[in-house]
Amino acid sequence: MITLLYIEKNMIVTKDKEGGRMLEKQTKLLKITAFIVLLIIYGTHVTDQVQAEDNSSKKVLILNSYHEGLTWTKEETEGIMQTLNDEGRNISFYVEYMDWKNHNSEKNLDYLYDYYKYKYEHNKVDLIMATDDVALQFALQYGEEIFANAPVVFCGVNKESAEAITKGESNVTGVIEVVDPTETLKIASEINPSLKNVYLLYDNSESGLSTGNIAVTEIEKFNPDLMVESWNDLAFEEVLERARSLEQDSIILITTYYSDATGKIFDMDYVNREVCAQSSVPVYGLYDFGLDRGIIGGVLLSGRLQGENAAKIAGRILDGEDPDDIPISAPNSMRTAFDYNELQQYDISLDALPDDSEIINKPFSFYETYKTLVLSVVAAFIILFVFIYILLFYIRKIQKMKKNLAENNEELTQLYEELTASDEEMKQQYDEIISINEKIRLSEEKLSYLAYHDSLTGLPNKLSLYEESKIIFSSKDLKAALLFIDIDNFKYVNDTMGHVFGDSLIIKLGERLTELLRYNCYLYRLSGDEFVVIWKDMAQTDRVEEYATFILSDFLTNFELLNSDLHVSISIGIAMYPNHATDLEELLKYADIAMYQAKDTGKKRYMVYDQAMNEAFTERVSIEKYLQKALEHQEFEVYYQPQLDIKNNCITGFEALLRWNSPELGKVSPMKFIDVAEDTHFIIPLGTWVLHEACGFLSRLEEKGYGKMDISVNISILQLLQEDFIDIITDALEKYQIEPERLELEITESILMESFERIITKLQILRNRNIRIALDDFGKGYSSLNYLKQLPITTLKVDKSFIDYITDTKEDDFVSHIISIGKYLGMCVVAEGVEVQNQLDYLIKYDCDKIQGFLFCRGNV
Repeated sequence: MITLLYIEKNMIVTKDKEGGRMLEKQTKLLKITAFIVLLIIYGTHVTDQVQAEDNSSKKVLILNSYHEGLTWTKEETEGIMQTLNDEGRNISFYVEYMDWKNHNSEKNLDYLYDYYKYKYEHNKVDLIMATDDVALQFALQYGEEIFANAPVVFCGVNKESAEAITKGESNVTGVIEVVDPTETLKIASEINPSLKNVYLLYDNSESGLSTGNIAVTEIEKFNPDLMVESWNDLAFEEVLERARSLEQDSIILITTYYSDATGKIFDMDYVNREVCAQSSVPVYGLYDFGLDRGIIGGVLLSGRLQGENAAKIAGRILDGEDPDDIPISAPNSMRTAFDYNELQQYDISLDALPDDSEIINKPFSFYETYKTLVLSVVAAFIILFVFIYILLFYIRKIQKMKKNLAENNEELTQLYEELTASDEEMKQQYDEIISINEKIRLSEEKLSYLAYHDSLTGLPNKLSLYEESKIIFSSKDLKAALLFIDIDNFKYVNDTMGHVFGDSLIIKLGERLTELLRYNCYLYRLSGDEFVVIWKDMAQTDRVEEYATFILSDFLTNFELLNSDLHVSISIGIAMYPNHATDLEELLKYADIAMYQAKDTGKKRYMVYDQAMNEAFTERVSIEKYLQKALEHQEFEVYYQPQLDIKNNCITGFEALLRWNSPELGKVSPMKFIDVAEDTHFIIPLGTWVLHEACGFLSRLEEKGYGKMDISVNISILQLLQEDFIDIITDALEKYQIEPERLELEITESILMESFERIITKLQILRNRNIRIALDDFGKGYSSLNYLKQLPITTLKVDKSFIDYITDTKEDDFVSHIISIGKYLGMCVVAEGVEVQNQLDYLIKYDCDKIQGFLFCRGNV
């Protein structure tokens, strides 16, 4: 700006003195302006390049102090990931759980150190998100050695711990967990003005003691007259006993409690439910994960809000800001929330709560929800009533006038009335004809709509697809694609959640697919959970696979449905027009075949049809056809693979293996017919038959004098979901007089991960009855380690794929770690597929308990 002003001034002076030099000055000014414009364009280009580089994928490690099943940890993690994803960032998340609540030992830290060093020493992360104290301390201690000195952002750590851990550290910032029960105590005091005693429940862990001390200090600041008693020095049974006998001038305040004074470990949800169920007075909380689990509520710390606030700071660092320039802060992470059911139990009115309170479990009220609509309808009825009253008034007035005229001129009145009556009659007839025609037109439109649209989702239906396909597939010169979409495990959803939930899921799925449609794409619902997308007039046929990938990636996010957070995946089969077929029926058939192939290869993916799939589909149809009668025709056999006790060098039991020898199909691999049996629910009677065969075999062995052996039987998720499953197990044991401890039920990691919440109760009941539980194919899953401590597992089975890595030239350290974990947790470790002496030597060296395989038994009994 200064330069330009100077030039203008110079030009004015020059004009006064030397008119001939004006043109030269203007030429220089134009050159300077052009140079500035070029600099701006170049700077914009450089900025675009920098922005393009900034859009490259960032690696963010979320390091959690506790286990995945802990609600607080889950909320923090989801808050972090959701916030960073909502900002539109390209981020690859790595999530780890240190499980410090269950394994707070130096041995665990040494194991995690080896594991994380192996995993991240050469896999550099751009940022570490540490939740709670132990994760923050670990990240700072080994940040340079393991994590390439990546910046650290923490949350879930109170002020005292944050100052102690980060003292003298750099490249770290975060949000503080503010432990302040003051607002909750204000509400409790307003609800119960006679409040005198506060009983504080927390454990003796580092975080528990820290939180408890802060809570005591804040309560004394709020009201020195309140008597505060801490229960951290009591056994849990003593806590429940005292809670039953409290006076009405008292409340209980729960912070965090994962172990009692005796060191016994507890689940926090269990603690909340038991204390609240036994307490004679209201129970308030410090954290919102106690809601809907018995506490009455309060002003609660939210793990999700902690995660969201920390993620905002992380976003600033990922954008290039120095962590040391961002001070540690304490943003508001509280929510005022109460449980309606608990308020009713203690006869507490909603009017006694703050106006901004969030109420959960409150029954639906039509008037409160639609108050404006109800008042509007009432007002409309009042106006209508007034209008009718006025109309009646004028009608009566007119009638009176007519009567007066009739008295004066009766003949003229009669003639007028006759004419009026005739006119009214004709008018009514005309109006009736118009009304009938309108009803006929609306009915025709409604019938036409219903004929071509799905009644549940409102999408075009199968009939509409067939009608429109005549136009879409009319020319072989045009390219088109048919995508057959099906929900994975939809039968499980209907069986476990109910058909109403299933219908709601279908509606939500239709809405999401509609949002993902591209130009020239059309969506139809065939039936059940089957949808079809037609992409017509395609310029490039290879783009359909890119589109299928786009649809699958969108389904990585969860559905929020009927107060449930549900993960739903889909499988897609693709058929091309006219490459694969020119007829809609054949295109649907081939796309359906491709979809089934996608499910068979792991689900959550797409497959494009080829001729080989048709053969596989035909084979599946044949298996399903003959499978239903196979049990009736006695085509199944049970083989028994021995299990060798390494230390005693003797056979202690067998695993029951199902085989099918079909007269039509020959010997059918279990890998093929088991999946079909589960899809058709035939696995339920088949599994019961195998259980009885195995128990009968064990009984016959004992009768022949072989002593008491054990038997292992594989079970399916569908069997576990049956209400009478435990009765079936009990009946079989009683029928063959088998002791419960001699029966072992094997479940796979896939069942464990997909159905943990639904099967944990049944497994615990079985274990309480001395029936043993084995985790089969261990090591092939993703995060079963987080659940090993929670599940009543007695046996850990190492998958054959890991045993195969043990050869004459190398040993698999991973197998030794699995054996160590099993031993540490008090489980029996069984290695499957042992075939050579070197593998046996290795397993003996690392103290494995039992083996199965061809090394000592080529055949099956």
